Amino acid sequence: MAESKKDKSPLTPRPGMPLDADDRPRLVQWIDRNQRLVTWGLTAVAVVVVGAWLLRETGRRKATAAAAALDFAQSTMQQGNLPGAATEFQRIIRSYGGTDAAYQAELGANEVRLASGQTQIAVDELRKFVATDPPRFYAAGAWSMMAGALEDLKKFDEAAGAYRRASELAPEDFRKVDGLLGAARAYRLAGQASQSLEVYRQIIGSFSKETPGVAEAKVRLSEATQGRM
Repeated sequence: MAESKKDKSPLTPRPGMPLDADDRPRLVQWIDRNQRLVTWGLTAVAVVVVGAWLLRETGRRKATAAAAALDFAQSTMQQGNLPGAATEFQRIIRSYGGTDAAYQAELGANEVRLASGQTQIAVDELRKFVATDPPRFYAAGAWSMMAGALEDLKKFDEAAGAYRRASELAPEDFRKVDGLLGAARAYRLAGQASQSLEVYRQIIGSFSKETPGVAEAKVRLSEATQGRM
C-alpha cells in the first residue's frame, strides 16, 4: 500500500531521527539559547545556599566561643581578680557583639565597676547600655542594677523610677515584684510615703499571694498603715 503524503512529510519524525529545534519543548529551547544565563543563575543559587550555611555555622561558633569566654570572665571575677575580669568582659563586648554572652558581659562589667566603688561610672555606662535597646531580659537586669547604684548614691527618686522600669521589663512575676519592692523602698527613702504605699498596694492587687515578695509587701503595707492596709 502506498504511503500517504503525510507519512512522507519530512516534518514527521521517524524512529532514531533527531528532533529539529522547533520540535523541542519551549523551556528546553530557551535553556539552549540562554546557557550562560542559566549557568549564572544556578551559580547564584549555590552561593546563596552556601552563604546561608556559613552564616548559621559562623553564628553558632561565635556563640560557643562567646559562652566559653564569658565563663572564664565570670570565674576570674569570682576569684577576686576584678581588673582581670574587667578586661575579659570588655573583650567579650568588643568581639562578640549581639550574642547573649556580650549582653551578660555588659552587666558583668558593671558589676565589676560597682564592686570597685565606681558607682557613678556604672550608672552612666548602664544608661548607655539600655539606650541600645537590648533584649528585655538584659534590659531589666540593667535597670535593676542601675536602680541599686542610684540608691547607693542616695538618688532615691531616680532609683524608684529605675526600679519601676526594671519591673516593667522583667519577664517573670517574681522579678516584677522585686522591682516594685525596690521602688516602694526608694520612694519611702525619698520622703514620698504615699507613693510607697501605692506601690505596695499595686503588688498586692496585681500578683497572686504565692508570688515571692507579695507577702513582704503585705507586711510592709500593714506596718506603714498600722494595719489599715
